[in-house]
Amino acid sequence: MENAKTYKLYKSGKLWVIGAVAVAGVAVSANTTQVSADTVSNTDTQAVKTTDTAQNDKQVQLASSTDQTKTDDTAKPATVSSTAEKSTVPTTAGSNVTQDQAKDSVDKAQDTVKNDADTAQKAGVDVTTGRTTDVTINDDNASSKTNEVLSDLNKQDQAVKDATAKQQANDKAYDKATTDQKNATTKGQADIDKSKADLDKEVDNAKQAGIDVSVAVSKTAPEYKSLKGLEGQSLLDAMAYNIDLYNKAIADGVATQNQDAQTLAKLTAEYQKQVADYQAKKAAVDKANADKKAAYDKAVAEFEKAVNTEISMSAKTQTDASSGQYKTFMTSTVNQKTGEFTLEHDMNDGVHVIGHGVLKGKVNWQVVANGDGSETITVASIELYSYTYTNYYQNQAVNQNINFHVYDLNGKELFSVAHNGNTTFTKNINTTTAVNKTFTLAPNATSSAIQFLTVDDNWIWNTHGQVDWQIKNTNVTPNSPTYEQEPTAPVAPKASVHNINVVDMPTADKPQVQKVDVHYYNIKKTPKVENTAIPVTPATPTAIETASILPHTNAKEQGSGSVLGIMASIASLGLLGAVSKKFKKQN
Repeated sequence: MENAKTYKLYKSGKLWVIGAVAVAGVAVSANTTQVSADTVSNTDTQAVKTTDTAQNDKQVQLASSTDQTKTDDTAKPATVSSTAEKSTVPTTAGSNVTQDQAKDSVDKAQDTVKNDADTAQKAGVDVTTGRTTDVTINDDNASSKTNEVLSDLNKQDQAVKDATAKQQANDKAYDKATTDQKNATTKGQADIDKSKADLDKEVDNAKQAGIDVSVAVSKTAPEYKSLKGLEGQSLLDAMAYNIDLYNKAIADGVATQNQDAQTLAKLTAEYQKQVADYQAKKAAVDKANADKKAAYDKAVAEFEKAVNTEISMSAKTQTDASSGQYKTFMTSTVNQKTGEFTLEHDMNDGVHVIGHGVLKGKVNWQVVANGDGSETITVASIELYSYTYTNYYQNQAVNQNINFHVYDLNGKELFSVAHNGNTTFTKNINTTTAVNKTFTLAPNATSSAIQFLTVDDNWIWNTHGQVDWQIKNTNVTPNSPTYEQEPTAPVAPKASVHNINVVDMPTADKPQVQKVDVHYYNIKKTPKVENTAIPVTPATPTAIETASILPHTNAKEQGSGSVLGIMASIASLGLLGAVSKKFKKQN
């Protein structure tokens, strides 16, 4: 019965290699590290090294200071887990596995690690692939060696998953922290800017109203936590803390500026009311004083060009008798506007006043204003119009020779008439005599008596009389008005307001790239070799010589030994990769 021998291929890197027959003693290498079939070193199975300790079972909190519902003054952060999923790579292949099963288990495990490593790289993890390690297995150690390799692959895969989870969590934490910071800063700056704009408006209103406003610019610098080197949970905690400080500083700044704006608006309104009241009172006083001044100026102007006068005339005789038998009188009147005058006297015969005589005329005068209230007065002439005698009773006196004479100041007779007193008559005189007397009168001054006519009434008693004329400057110097006191203007207040600037929060550092090393295995199977006994034919010297000289075609000599020699020769010639499938050789 012939034995069938099976030769299996194994993969080394990218090449398929025929497993060498043990008796040949030939091993083929494809740029791999040779590991003995019965050992796997600790260095071959060590876990992946990372730049950071894996964050096992930690929760990364993503703080949001702008969109979280608050129950107090501190923002409540959201959470995201950084715990990686457990590796699905098995740590054992089971007991009594065949070499084929062992290799299949390792290949599948390595496919998982490679897929997870690819996911890690896409997540931003720096994955370094080390050299492939050759591990030779046989039927005896297939289970143990496979378990060692799978255990190491499990550790590598877990490290890859941990690095991926941490990278993703750190990136997410960085993005969240950066977004929250930007949102908080944008909103905070908008709030402080609006408050500042409102305050600036009130400052402008106050300044326009006349209030002296000083603006104190101050910078608020909260004690922010440094974000240097922080990532993940630590970054989020620090950022949430900083945002809380920033929001409080903004709120305080807005409150301060709003309060200043309200206070300044109230101060401006109060001052504007005081100014309005003052201006109203001042307008009333100014109008009253202006009216008084206008009236005074008008009075002064009228005073300076006024020609106001008052004329008086008196007539008297040296023999006037106010009582007794021959009581007589002489009176005069004058028209203030025209200067026309009337001189009256009586005629008494000792029994009755038998008649009444009236002399009429006019004083011509001219008044010129001197521009200071004084007047220059010129008495130009005297006109005599007529003389009228009216009889009341018959003259019973023995003396019937009555005569009436009028003379100027130079003694020139201007008019005369003789009669007996018993008849009524009128004599027209129509004569004018020059006077040409000029003098100046100060305001409210009266001239001395000016005699301008002499009148003789000759009868029983010779009555000699004179007519005097006076003029008064009735101009009154205007009194300066008593002006109303000006109201006191309100004093413009001074104010100081605060312009608040809040120092920006520190920015987060971009998270550190996670690093992980992986390496893979090349599982080499050992073909199972069955030893078959080969019959030995006694050789003869002649046969040996013949065999050494000539080719021999004996079928038995072309048995197992020939096949093994051929295989050893193929192996020794390095015919690698020439065969792409298993084949079976029958004896």
